[in-house]
Amino acid sequence: MFARRAGLVGLLIAAALASVSVRAAEMPEVWKTWLAEVAPIMSRAEAAVFKSLGTEEDRKRFQTLFWRVRDPVPGTPENEFQADYYKRFRYAESRLGGAATERGRIYLVLGKPAEIQTFAGSDTVVDCELWIYRATGRPGVPPLLYLLFYRKDVIDDFHLFYPGMNSPLEILSPSSGPISVSRGQAVRMIRKAYPELAKATLSVIPDEADINAIGGLGSSSTVIAQVLSLPEREIEKAYLRGFGSPQGTVDVSYTTREVAGKAALAVTRHAGIAFLGYSLMPDELLTVRNKDGFDTAHLVLNARIEDSSGRTIWQGDREMSLKLDAARKAAVETNKMVFNDLVPVIDGRYSVSLTFSNKTTDEFFVHREEITVAPERPLVIAGYKIKELPEGMITPLSLGRYKVLSDPRSIFGRGESLEGLILSAEKPEVRLVPWESGAPPIEVTDVTRDGDVLLFRQSLAGIGPGNYDLVVRVNGAEVCRRRVSVLSFVVEKPLELERTESLAARDALLFELGQEHLNAGRPDLALGIFEKLPESLWRPENLPVIARAYYLQKDFARAAELLERPGVERTYAVLLVLGNASLELHRLDRAAEYFELLRKYGDTVENNRVLSAIYLSLGQSEKSRICRERAEALEKERAVRKESK
Repeated sequence: MFARRAGLVGLLIAAALASVSVRAAEMPEVWKTWLAEVAPIMSRAEAAVFKSLGTEEDRKRFQTLFWRVRDPVPGTPENEFQADYYKRFRYAESRLGGAATERGRIYLVLGKPAEIQTFAGSDTVVDCELWIYRATGRPGVPPLLYLLFYRKDVIDDFHLFYPGMNSPLEILSPSSGPISVSRGQAVRMIRKAYPELAKATLSVIPDEADINAIGGLGSSSTVIAQVLSLPEREIEKAYLRGFGSPQGTVDVSYTTREVAGKAALAVTRHAGIAFLGYSLMPDELLTVRNKDGFDTAHLVLNARIEDSSGRTIWQGDREMSLKLDAARKAAVETNKMVFNDLVPVIDGRYSVSLTFSNKTTDEFFVHREEITVAPERPLVIAGYKIKELPEGMITPLSLGRYKVLSDPRSIFGRGESLEGLILSAEKPEVRLVPWESGAPPIEVTDVTRDGDVLLFRQSLAGIGPGNYDLVVRVNGAEVCRRRVSVLSFVVEKPLELERTESLAARDALLFELGQEHLNAGRPDLALGIFEKLPESLWRPENLPVIARAYYLQKDFARAAELLERPGVERTYAVLLVLGNASLELHRLDRAAEYFELLRKYGDTVENNRVLSAIYLSLGQSEKSRICRERAEALEKERAVRKESK
């Protein structure tokens, strides 16, 4: 039921673009008009405060301060931000359909793109516009950003394309070929005609565009959400205190689609590999009834693991299609449902971001937590029941041949049992410590060993309702402290849906660990893993990753040899490594060939300068002159665009 997508949150434009509503019937029309004009850049807190004002004096004072806090040069007579905003507003009204459209809102929030590529009248794709932003310097916005807008027909408005949530199939023109093509085939069809457009269907960050990650939300939705939430995050709202706080007003986030949910994480080890296991449970699981009478939902679990330097060590999605009959739907409504997954992970200290996304109803919740993965660190998993696994199987929240059934809410009903697993060579001390001061701790004495794994059980019968800390110590050091709530009534346990791994797939898991070492900036450790893998994993789709490790280790000949093998797709990243490796090896003819092929991904200043130098070294002065002059012309165009912004 799970489909793996290598890739990070689905935030929908309909929610993030929800404009500030104006419902105060008594407000004069001139102020309603002003609110509509500034809605794209006004935070919800500002809107709530303004709508609570009852006098013209307060509204005028608010308006003055609203623009003043946005003035980039307060000492000058003119407010440059206000003047530029209304210039953009007039353009959006006349050319983009107004501030309420998706293009209009992006234009007003981010400003004029550095470049707009228009794809209209094509037999291959529907009407599209690719907006390219460079080095905006805005918080959370990458230095190079691709935003794709598309429309199905000329009477439709342009819609923002979400890589991962939208499919590249939506960009193909109905006349371009068979409708039954896969997403990967769709990208390749688009790439033949429009390479940059194809990249934009894969990611809003061009360097992350990866055809192997089609359908994965990755970081695109997160970046778009960051863009759309800029009005909430960039402006200091301290001036609002001068207007009082209207009753019931709160400074909400930029989207109303976030729902409540619970999550739990646990680090485990199997056959020498560490895993991050996690559980996600939405408080409410909404579905849509299909024509066959089943309740359905398209769900995505997203995990992102970052190190202390902010580098993404691992990022990926698990995608599933949920289909419930009437009985199962009733059970989910009564018991709730928990979704479990696991990720192989290298040792280190990490920040983990987990997202549950219901793409059918456009809802999500996010959980963030810090974890440490260390080889000698004792591991603890706790829940309400231990069950035995089939031999050779790995599941989330499991150690050895045992798995723990867990409720992310950490609640236990009357008469239940608290059970768990501990991976430790030493005997642990396990206690339940009441939160109420003065109450003595409860010693958990039912602890048995099965190989490297210890099983513990504690009946909760006779234990009073309340909050407790499950505390585990090994050699006097605390290795686990987890809150447990004991209730006075029976608690229905959630239904579980999870992905499993087999130890037979150990080599594929090791390849993932090699990628993580590479992402962490340790190509030597990555190669230590890759070189021990069987030949079956040295497939064309894996070779760019392995070649990158060799390149970073300065084995340029090996990197080039791998990437020149049959079947390796000549993507931008592959051509760039081949070009640079050829330069390092002084194979100038090949370097020229690869950098010429890079032109299809964009005719850049940098590429032309490199080609000019290569051709000069080859004695081809005329080609060198053409490339040099092209670089100079592109540099002038870049300067003109920068001045016109």
